Amino acid sequence: MQTVGEIMTKELVTVKPEDSVARVANLMERTKIGGLPVVEGRRLVGIITSRDIRRCHPNRLIADAMTKEVVTIPHTCSLWEAKELVERHCIERLVVVDGDYPVGVVTKSLLYAELGKYIDALTGLHKAEFIQRKALELLQDGKEIAIIFLDLDNFGAVDKELGHVVGDEILCRVAKVLGSLVEEGFDYLFRYAGDEFVVVTVKSLEEARKLALRMVNAISEEKWPLGIKVAASAGVAGGRRASPRQGDFEPYTVSDLINMSSLASTRAKKEGRQVVIAGEIGLREAGCI
Repeated sequence: MQTVGEIMTKELVTVKPEDSVARVANLMERTKIGGLPVVEGRRLVGIITSRDIRRCHPNRLIADAMTKEVVTIPHTCSLWEAKELVERHCIERLVVVDGDYPVGVVTKSLLYAELGKYIDALTGLHKAEFIQRKALELLQDGKEIAIIFLDLDNFGAVDKELGHVVGDEILCRVAKVLGSLVEEGFDYLFRYAGDEFVVVTVKSLEEARKLALRMVNAISEEKWPLGIKVAASAGVAGGRRASPRQGDFEPYTVSDLINMSSLASTRAKKEGRQVVIAGEIGLREAGCI
């Protein structure tokens, strides 16, 4: 999983508490940087932004104008954790730290640009990389999850016989059909790869099975272009939070859960069934990806 340390601005421009507002204003103008960490020695003591200095006399010291409560993030944290921080605090930049020392800055615009790479350009859904992040987030919130793995049947024939333009149009429509069935705050839809889609849900295994069945039926009943028949098969697996104790088996990971649902989807396809339940497993409470 990509970390903020991989994308941060490493050539850190800093100022001191005893610098004047006028000097820092000139520095911001010259470097085109709107927010600078304030350091004393090597230790971070504040942050000064262009908005801060606009409200101050040029002769004042930065120590009097800076924000002393700095929102920081360790360089090892994920981009999604950084996104949560900037949105929670309504800020434009995060100071990245290694222990007590600032080592870089990551801006909101850079962060969003990087996260945009995890959005599937064709369907607008999150890509597979985000599945495990969302699953981990839900587990850490104390929720139990289920995963629906949905695979279109014989979709390769559509691309071969009608071309990829038609195939892409169908995939976009499938995403909309599935999106119309998910419930905000309960279900999270992803494009896994090609003609495969995944839903992470906090619903019970039985409710997840019912949702999978509604999805498979909705795809079959949709009026597709050129009279094409599109069908899908789904596998469902449930994950319960589990704390490993000495002598107990090692709890499974979210990757295991995805794999179980994927294999169940394949089994459904082979047996001509709409949905197959893979079962329910215990997942680690933390670090379960």
